[in-house]
Amino acid sequence: MKTSKSPLDKVLGKLDDLDEVNLGILVQRLARERKLLETVFDVIRDGILVLDDTGMISYANIQGKRLIGLKDNPTGQISLLRVAPEIACALGLDQGNEGMQAEVIVREMEISYPELRYIRLYAVPIEETVMNKSQNMKIGLAIIITDITQDKVSLDQRIESEKVSSIMDLAAGVAHELGNPLNSINIHLQVLKRNFTSEKNNPEKTEKSLTTCINEVERLDGIIAHFLKAIRPQTPDFKKINLLKIIEETVHLKKDELSAKEINISMEAGVREPIINGDFEQLKQVFFNVIGNAIDAISCNSEIRVLTGREDRFVFVKIIDHGSGINKEDLSKVFEPYYTTKKSGHGIGMMIVHRIMRDHGGDIGIDSKPDAGTIVTLRFPRSSSRGRLLESSNTV
Repeated sequence: MKTSKSPLDKVLGKLDDLDEVNLGILVQRLARERKLLETVFDVIRDGILVLDDTGMISYANIQGKRLIGLKDNPTGQISLLRVAPEIACALGLDQGNEGMQAEVIVREMEISYPELRYIRLYAVPIEETVMNKSQNMKIGLAIIITDITQDKVSLDQRIESEKVSSIMDLAAGVAHELGNPLNSINIHLQVLKRNFTSEKNNPEKTEKSLTTCINEVERLDGIIAHFLKAIRPQTPDFKKINLLKIIEETVHLKKDELSAKEINISMEAGVREPIINGDFEQLKQVFFNVIGNAIDAISCNSEIRVLTGREDRFVFVKIIDHGSGINKEDLSKVFEPYYTTKKSGHGIGMMIVHRIMRDHGGDIGIDSKPDAGTIVTLRFPRSSSRGRLLESSNTV
């Protein structure tokens, strides 16, 4: 089906036929439309940046300039990597055009210039249909920057509020999970009672019922522990730890799942000893959830790549799979509590990951494309000192 052209497109297609008067009218019309769009964009509270295919800033609204510290510099003459290297590196622009290959990029991160702030990035490649061809060519990147500093300041209070409003949903699921082991324990206790009161006591039957009861009690304990972990965050016990050791232990815990699907995990250590300050058990939970998601997303006889590296202020770990990927409409909801696309998922795994990473002064980013795969980037501060959030914000 052919798409209908706008009146402006039809005029632009006949530029060669326009005389000087009509060409002047067209230029004035384009100038008015550009002014209107700029006025609309400048009243938006989110920052908007448009990059060309070389990473140069071709457009920035007022909030976008404020968030990256760009004064009155004319756009088109300065690169994002130069004026906002933290953002550019987070989007992979320091690695050339390879950083623009993901269909959608979502990041929550801390920036230190022009002032300490927390921001959320949402970036989408701009495509242009090549003339006389059915393929699209990437010609730039559109970036939306949301200042979430105040949200971070009050995040703990909001999480508590969210717990109150959603605790019943989670509790209902837990109640259902508790029902099966409790029912099993009840049945076997009745068997034990009959066995003890019977003249023909059967030791083997008694031992079997006791073993079942013990196993079910342990199962109950696990369900309750998981429930408490989801609703009651614990203060990290910071110690010097090696991220590679945590990853190795996590892979060992997942060995049965990996073996069942014949999945290979390859390690590419860009840092020989990625040492950070963190809570070993909490970070093991982070990798357990992220690697578990990667296992669920890929088919049998596949591979998961784990890369480590170092930036100026962070040590990072990338978990890469070539699985089903995440749709655009789902990607922005990944960290929301109780949101899941899995049939058997509870929707709290990535919420826990997000909270643990925040408590460690780090951040998590997800690059994904349906049917191509997902890259989860975990960044941890190299220094034990963590910057304080702004006490106030002058957000326009």
